[in-house]
Amino acid sequence: MSTMFHPESPLTFPLEWRVRIMTRSDAVRAPEDIRNTLRSLGLDAEPVPGNVSSGGTYVTYTVCITLPDRVAMEQIGYALSRIEGVQRVL
Repeated sequence: MSTMFHPESPLTFPLEWRVRIMTRSDAVRAPEDIRNTLRSLGLDAEPVPGNVSSGGTYVTYTVCITLPDRVAMEQIGYALSRIEGVQRVL
């Protein structure tokens, strides 16, 4: 797995992570898939719909997660990025 985050970043764990997930607007199962992916990782968080791009191509979702460590951050980010229709995990 490639490192999504810079290991030298001064992060103090545990921390509250507001992760934004950008999906294609035609990925209608994205909220359910995000929820199921988080549950498979032992997290009970709900994706909250956010903005729709001006062309209507993309939709964002926000999820708040408490991270115990950097390894969890990378595992969650990687799992979310593997969902069909997800374009970016920020």
